[in-house]
Amino acid sequence: MKKSLLLLFICVLLVSCQQYADKNSTEDSNVVSEVTFTPNTEMDLTLKEALEIAHEEALKWNKKAMLYNGTSVDKDKTPTGMEGRRKHWNIEFGIPDKTDYYLVTIRNGKVLDKVHLPNELKPMSKNYFISTVEEFKYDTPELLKKAQKVTKIYPGDIFAKGYNYGFIKDPEKNFPLVMVIGWDQAKKNMIYSMFNAVTGELEEEFEREQYKN
Repeated sequence: MKKSLLLLFICVLLVSCQQYADKNSTEDSNVVSEVTFTPNTEMDLTLKEALEIAHEEALKWNKKAMLYNGTSVDKDKTPTGMEGRRKHWNIEFGIPDKTDYYLVTIRNGKVLDKVHLPNELKPMSKNYFISTVEEFKYDTPELLKKAQKVTKIYPGDIFAKGYNYGFIKDPEKNFPLVMVIGWDQAKKNMIYSMFNAVTGELEEEFEREQYKN
């Protein structure tokens, strides 16, 4: 089950990142070094802050809308996410046993766009959805610190820059999972750390080789 959840995370994240990778891959890939980060707290959001904004918007569409999954988006020119915050997010919603799909796009800390596709999802039970943001007892700033303690995880520089984040529901264990996404020191393998959003415990960790050029 965990591997299928991971694959979903990877697909969503890579679709978000790929459009920016081609442009940046022309830079000198041998320059792998320390990354600087200047936070702008007016625009940078933690995962929970992004979920609160997106969920409020989704409830305007349908009062039965529930959180499905989502990730931060690799849109910044320089690496960000070093404090567990990102400016850009894609948050997905659905309705149990319905085919409706609703995407809320957050850019620079605010809602940029909303898209409703009535026949995008296969009907799924409530076990695949998250009712409220309150189910997330742990947020990305503290989970990034946990990830840095339990493994050697580094921010990306060209592709999937900085640290990225995402979430999904574990339908079998019935709790949300938060993913912290970074790289190994050589910047060849992406590291995916999946945390229980209720207890803050690390559930599983994966590495996946990436080809940036």
